[in-house]
Amino acid sequence: MSANVPIVRQVSQSAILIIILVWAVFIAFFTILFQKHGIFIGVVLFSGLFILLQQLIPLSHNKGMKAIKQKDFKAALEHFELSLDFFTRNAWVDKYRAVTMLSASKMCYREMALCNIAFCYVQTGQAEKAKALYEEILKQYPDNGIAYYALNSINTFSNQAD
Repeated sequence: MSANVPIVRQVSQSAILIIILVWAVFIAFFTILFQKHGIFIGVVLFSGLFILLQQLIPLSHNKGMKAIKQKDFKAALEHFELSLDFFTRNAWVDKYRAVTMLSASKMCYREMALCNIAFCYVQTGQAEKAKALYEEILKQYPDNGIAYYALNSINTFSNQAD
């Protein structure tokens, strides 16, 4: 029996409100347009858009998460590096993710990619690379609890090994 890999999901309440607002606009628009069946049409189209955006835009991120769940950390590392590259080049997509991806994630996808890359480094025995990356994450995102606690764990274990 193997242990599950921990997955952290932090939700932004303001992003949830934005998504609800987008949903309400969809419903209102299609209700005005199609009246009797407008609510149904709006809900169906919003749901389809939601699924499409959640699956297509963070495609490399999703593939990386699937690889982590399968404990294929080398493949996950490659996917998260692609995700990092995409969200670095398209920072506006990440910044406005509540609208562009209908994502309620509190953490931006670039930050998630960095944390997931560092996690994969740990899982593939590259502790020094992980430590350096977690330190970099804390420079860029000082409130990142994942990096903070992971770095503390790495430092504790390396101090015990000395």
